[in-house]
Amino acid sequence: MLAQGIGDAATRAEFQVAGDWAMARRHRIRWIQCDIYAHINHAAYLTMFEDMRIDWWLASGGRFGADAEGPVVASLEAKYLRPGHFNEDVLLTVRAVSFRRSSFIHEYGLWRDGLLCSARAVCVIVNNATGAKAPISPALRDLMLSRDGAVQEG
Repeated sequence: MLAQGIGDAATRAEFQVAGDWAMARRHRIRWIQCDIYAHINHAAYLTMFEDMRIDWWLASGGRFGADAEGPVVASLEAKYLRPGHFNEDVLLTVRAVSFRRSSFIHEYGLWRDGLLCSARAVCVIVNNATGAKAPISPALRDLMLSRDGAVQEG
């Protein structure tokens, strides 16, 4: 199921979400995502954020394939603020905050009684057939401006 926008005040209050986010999705933490102490494993946060990146790309009109242009993560930074636990309901969020000619910055959040973990990724659009950087399409630029509230840099 693709993530949807987070306009619902009840959902924002339930998870204590701060700020504006383009997309959000509820998720229940599975055992496979946890360590022996039933805490979310640090790598599982990144996989959940990757799922949100894929949902964001598909909802933005993107596709995946050998002949398609698509986002590649150039760098990623995560901040672990508080532990999440097995079988908890959490809310995952994603938004583009800025973009340049061929790259954009994504921010992610994982929420339960406020923010548990945040991450920031620099994503570069790449032509999968050639491996070369590709410019962000005008339609995607417009969508990042209107839906995500992103700003154009440079």
